[in-house]
Amino acid sequence: MRKFFIVLLGLALLAAGAVVLWVARGPQSTETRTTGGVLTTQAEIAQQGLAPGLEPDLGVTTDEGPLSTNIVGAPQIQAQALSEATTFGAREDAAQPETVPMQPGMTTDVVLDQDTGVAVAPLSLSTESAPAPGQGGALFSGAYEQRVVELEWPATFRVGGSGSIRVKFKRLADGSLQPVAEIADHEVIATPILIADRYDSYDGTVTAMLSAPNFDVESVSNATQPLTRGAEPEWRWTLKANDSGTHAIALGLSIAWTPKPGVGGTPINTSIWGQTLQVEANYVFGSITVPQASIAGTALAVVGFVMQIPLLDMLLGTFWKILFGGRRRRRATSDRRSRRGR
Repeated sequence: MRKFFIVLLGLALLAAGAVVLWVARGPQSTETRTTGGVLTTQAEIAQQGLAPGLEPDLGVTTDEGPLSTNIVGAPQIQAQALSEATTFGAREDAAQPETVPMQPGMTTDVVLDQDTGVAVAPLSLSTESAPAPGQGGALFSGAYEQRVVELEWPATFRVGGSGSIRVKFKRLADGSLQPVAEIADHEVIATPILIADRYDSYDGTVTAMLSAPNFDVESVSNATQPLTRGAEPEWRWTLKANDSGTHAIALGLSIAWTPKPGVGGTPINTSIWGQTLQVEANYVFGSITVPQASIAGTALAVVGFVMQIPLLDMLLGTFWKILFGGRRRRRATSDRRSRRGR
């Protein structure tokens, strides 16, 4: 009976160790947003006092500087989203996304967190010249390539544990964006980033920046990558949280154009996208960090395994009897018969 209770307690310790290790080292959920060069809240659209049927005037980021949708083309925003923007109530107003003071290189003051929705407002551009297949988005008379930024980050961090942030500078293959759907909770609208088509006469590079004061940061990708027509540079960082609490992470992209040899022109350097994230870092249990929880979970699992020895001994004994018990019985019977024969 005592062996039975030891085995039962060992099973409980094994299960507890597995749970602790899973919580400490298991996969984390992530948040993904596709943004453009500017994020505009529906409240800001409502403040323009639009008449029915009129499209809002949104800011657009280009590598030639900030422009307006009145210049490059009116955004196509779903009627429902515009309707709700013009009737923006106090309840929705209270649920506005958090903002931060604009910093150099930032293209928006909207803070993204787990509750902030983002939809991309496409630009309706004339297609006087069309791009070659697989070479980016639609072009208009100014020969711009439409792109957006895909941003992925952990829903939460664990103190002492690591999480990955990914940024991808995506092209718009068909020259347009998906229709804008109504955004739940925190309404935000993003417009595309327009890149002047300088690829034939300039060499382009795009550089990614990440600032996270409360984290240990390790870059997995090269900060500066070549930018060619249709290419989609991507960056990854591994962040380790040092303290619990709510923390801010700032990201940015900038483009540098250098004239090709034998081609006239001056170098161009400009920031095209900047974004602030708000993330939570939590302990695994109480004030236990990921390394501490990993040690505790491993210790529990080892103790629980050792306490299974009586059960293992019984199982091995049964297995041994199944394999060799019959042979021993036959040998004993044979010995008895030989003794009787004498």
